[in-house]
Amino acid sequence: MTKFNSFRSEVPYLRDVFLAYLIDGAERTERYGYPIIPSDFCYNKVPGDVAQWDKRSNVKDPKHTAMSFYCKDQYFQPILSNPKVYVDKLRVYECLVGMDCSPFDNMPAWVADHQIGLNLAITYYFGKCGLKVIPNIRIANTPGSDESLAAYPKHVLIAIGTNGFTKDLANRDIFMNQVSKIIETLEPAGIVVYGPAADDIFVAPRFMGIPIYPFESFMQKRGSSRKRKKEGGVGDEG
Repeated sequence: MTKFNSFRSEVPYLRDVFLAYLIDGAERTERYGYPIIPSDFCYNKVPGDVAQWDKRSNVKDPKHTAMSFYCKDQYFQPILSNPKVYVDKLRVYECLVGMDCSPFDNMPAWVADHQIGLNLAITYYFGKCGLKVIPNIRIANTPGSDESLAAYPKHVLIAIGTNGFTKDLANRDIFMNQVSKIIETLEPAGIVVYGPAADDIFVAPRFMGIPIYPFESFMQKRGSSRKRKKEGGVGDEG
């Protein structure tokens, strides 16, 4: 019978199931402990384009493209589970738009606050690893959400995604109020909008003279391409 020698480390193995390493060294907000993103993590130039993670194979010029994470959960869940594996894969892009775990208004408050915290934690981690980030602001109607705005730096370029939030009129009103709260609190230098940039949604930043930089989502680009094809032109959808 063969005997196997087992090796037992003198240092116990700790499995970081809560991904605490993401916010190691971060300053925190007072009550909820959200990691505070320093302004020097932030990218303050308008990117050449904004792509979404599940369509990254379509990116022709990564050095002039910001990578965003608006897509179905299953496509970016691996990043949420093990962000450190993706640092070098993401380093090829011009910058990153912060994570996009959406805190939907029909979620229980604790779930929405968790989503906001996860966005902040992974955005902080990527910034700590030297990747330039454009903070992607997601808030909800929860007490923790209000405090989360203290975790973002003021007067920097921020991102707001509108995909899926602006079709229903009731949702538009909620989203417009959330955008107004973000703008009044953070007074950003500009806003990268990926998705529709409707005037009524962004009435507050337009009134304050804050520049808005709209980028079409993949679905918008595909719709425009199909329309051109239908009208006898040449489409360019991926």
